[in-house]
Amino acid sequence: MGRPVDSVNNRQAISKSLPIFIAAVNMRTGIAIMSPLMPILKEEYHLSSFLLSFLTSLSVLAFAASALLMPLIGKIGGTNRVIAMALIILTLAMFIRAVGNVPLLFFSSLTVGIAIAVLNFSLPVWVKENMPEHSGLITGVYITMMVVFANIAVATAAPLSRATSWGWRLAMVPWIVVGVLSSAWWLWRNSKISSELHIAIPTKFHRELLRKPGAWSIGGFFGIQAMMGYGSGTWMPTILVAKGFTLSHAGFWLSITGFAGSAVGMGAPYFASKLKDFRILLSVIAIAMTVSFSGIVFGYGGNIVPWLFLSSFAFAFAFPLSLVLTVSRSVEAEETRSLSIMAQGVGYSMATLAPGIVGGIFDTTQNWNNALYFIIGLGVILIGVGYVAGSPEKIILKSNV
Repeated sequence: MGRPVDSVNNRQAISKSLPIFIAAVNMRTGIAIMSPLMPILKEEYHLSSFLLSFLTSLSVLAFAASALLMPLIGKIGGTNRVIAMALIILTLAMFIRAVGNVPLLFFSSLTVGIAIAVLNFSLPVWVKENMPEHSGLITGVYITMMVVFANIAVATAAPLSRATSWGWRLAMVPWIVVGVLSSAWWLWRNSKISSELHIAIPTKFHRELLRKPGAWSIGGFFGIQAMMGYGSGTWMPTILVAKGFTLSHAGFWLSITGFAGSAVGMGAPYFASKLKDFRILLSVIAIAMTVSFSGIVFGYGGNIVPWLFLSSFAFAFAFPLSLVLTVSRSVEAEETRSLSIMAQGVGYSMATLAPGIVGGIFDTTQNWNNALYFIIGLGVILIGVGYVAGSPEKIILKSNV
């Protein structure tokens, strides 16, 4: 008789978490949609691969900078207000991108990054405030929704860009509509809430973390997997075209493998929350990432697809587990926030460099395999960093002794 109770509780938790699921739908489409449009933008505006990479890098740079400013976000208002405002700004940025010129493309990418960074921080806080006993389950579901809708954006971008005279701008329209509906729903919902819970503002950043190798290993793991993800993801449709795919087929296979990865990785935070030692798991994930890119280097056409699946599965675990590490290796809630701010600040700063490096290597050598060797090298480093970061040892600060 115990089983139905757990099942009902999980269903209730998922039902009550509808607000952040609606928010999560918007959280990666603004970045993901740019990857399949890179060849089109390059042809239309005659931009170099290195310069085009900044359309992704600016968003990731905003992630890094905003992580350091997150303690100030609570002054805007409660968690619900912050999420609603971030969704409105994100939608406006997408609209500016669709109607603007080249300078506005870059401005909108920066603004998209700022809005998503605020959501990155706010959604876990919402979970902590509303569903603390189901945090692993809810986190897994909303991360999966982020990935699923990002993959839909990737799959539909190229076909929509060629459907009418609007060109690549039409690919933005569905996500602007989704953003408008999501923002309106959040504003309506907030009007029904009589009192607001506020994002807890840390009284301090624990600078002692900067002297802790364990904290740097977590930041390193977050950063290297993000470098691999953004560095390869920005250019993967272009790389696949160079390896025998059409742009539409590249988007299709990236979305299919992405869906498969998100389905497998949905349970990662839930099951990881039961582990104490992540060392072997993180190293195996890093090995899988490295092997998958090696397969892509030496593959061509359809025989690359299995390696795309393996890569997607590995990334589907790597990202949520890098977030779980900040919880599993810290002691107090305030220290968890500090560790999360440090990991994301360091990690996204590292990730900012990757799209430009990959694009720059291609511009220099005119060979995408050479660019992928850089990603493979990062994967080799990640194997060791993951083993260190996954240690069960708590990061103890003097204030707790």
